[in-house]
Amino acid sequence: MVALGAVRSCGVSTLSLALAATWPADRRVLLMEADPAGGTLAAASGWPAEPGLVTLAAASRRRFDPAAVWEHCQLLPDGTAVLAGPASAERARGALGMLGDLAGHLASLDADVVVDCGRLDPGSPAITVWEEAHRAILVVRPQLADLHAVAAWTETHATGRELADVRPERRAARVGLVVVGEGPYPDAEIAEALDVDVLCRIPWDPRGAAALVSVPASSRDARLAPLVRAARTLARGLADDLAAGAGQPSPQPDADRSPEHAVASRLTARVLRGWRPEPAPAVSNGATPGEVSG
Repeated sequence: MVALGAVRSCGVSTLSLALAATWPADRRVLLMEADPAGGTLAAASGWPAEPGLVTLAAASRRRFDPAAVWEHCQLLPDGTAVLAGPASAERARGALGMLGDLAGHLASLDADVVVDCGRLDPGSPAITVWEEAHRAILVVRPQLADLHAVAAWTETHATGRELADVRPERRAARVGLVVVGEGPYPDAEIAEALDVDVLCRIPWDPRGAAALVSVPASSRDARLAPLVRAARTLARGLADDLAAGAGQPSPQPDADRSPEHAVASRLTARVLRGWRPEPAPAVSNGATPGEVSG
């Protein structure tokens, strides 16, 4: 299971969609919208409100049946199954709460699962999915405010190394960053400052994102889009990682929790403060990166 989340809104749903749509064809994949703020794909794709997360939750009140999950999915143009979240935050939180041990349920599926956890706010019902995923990905823009927010979040929340102190069934794999869009800070500098691996940089490509809800990722209209090309490379790497590391990752060695590591963690904020200020933004029409829209 691959879980994607963010500290601030920055395109988690778009990247989740792109990964699922470009997932290797030889592996079955499910895209799940577990964002407590509500889902966006049904509206963007022109799907009816049901079936989806709400109908699955209702059908699973007494017993969760892994085989029945597919009956509550809708399909992207290439046939990728999507368990769409409701537009309402209240209904999304209610459905996630009804599903109980969601991470355990998803782990029982005979498929790779890409989960859109949305913003990782305190009390989010998607936090356990994030913590128990084989790969957990933080999505961030390379802008100073966003990077400061991630630095503060990682100081107070469990990363892969810190979860070595948690019972094995709750231990997450290494947390990685995916950087979305352009900014004044290169990937190597971000990785050093935040002490988290940067897996890749995904271009900000609204046209490519819009194409994925209307045509297959393999189609001419989509396959050359910058977003699709970058997502396909990341998806292949993640799928290979899931295939090679089936089961829970091993505990990290004690050296990872050494005093030297603690000092490095405390230095993160200092490094961030030392980053050069961002240049004044160019005059534009005010558009900023966001989620998939219809």
